[in-house]
Amino acid sequence: MKGGSRMENERIRTGISHAVHISTNTATGCRHCRFSIDGKRFEESVNHYVEEHGYKVLHIVTETDRDSPGQLRRYSLAVVGK
Repeated sequence: MKGGSRMENERIRTGISHAVHISTNTATGCRHCRFSIDGKRFEESVNHYVEEHGYKVLHIVTETDRDSPGQLRRYSLAVVGK
């Protein structure tokens, strides 16, 4: 199975009670400190939660949707949790 086995994925999620979505489509602030979570600094934002606040990466994916004029738009999304 691509991305790890089901048991491995369940083990990673064990004990997760809080999840945060990080997207290249939005900008926000860290829920724990004053760090700016910016879509243009996607990797840095994910690493911030992992290194500074002890989160685990639960899921990373590229998604596609359409904007209001109907143009395709791609963005990356990460879910981290602890």
